[in-house]
Amino acid sequence: MLKRNEFTLEVCTSPVENVKSLRETLTDRGWQISSHQGTRLVDRFAIIMPIAQSARTLGLEILDGPLRGLEMHTWAETRGSAGSINIAAWTIPGGKENEDAMAIIREWALSLPRCPWKWTFGERSKIGYFLPVFRRSRKAFRSIGLQDWPKQ
Repeated sequence: MLKRNEFTLEVCTSPVENVKSLRETLTDRGWQISSHQGTRLVDRFAIIMPIAQSARTLGLEILDGPLRGLEMHTWAETRGSAGSINIAAWTIPGGKENEDAMAIIREWALSLPRCPWKWTFGERSKIGYFLPVFRRSRKAFRSIGLQDWPKQ
């Protein structure tokens, strides 16, 4: 039986950058991919009450190769009054224990144009400087083996 698990990363890179980097990573390996667009229901908090909104999602799915079925969905959501947080959600065949999938995610993160867990001061100020998003993102990337960013 195929075990599927969603692994969610909060990143500072845009959904378009996320999809572009993954597409380049997968086409270098010669795998067939399929792109898709959709919507996802997200919550936005207005004062104390959540308001349901839909966010436009972009994504890619691997159609062949050893990681057939691996999908990435990415979107931007505004949780508070301003500033958006970008999300990259991975549907991993075999769950987070699938080391080949984790290697692709690490390779994708390293191919992004900037460090995905380091927001600028302006971005942090707009989103909310003391939100737990920033630490959660750093810990999530550390859990898959990424601590340092090689590009300067």
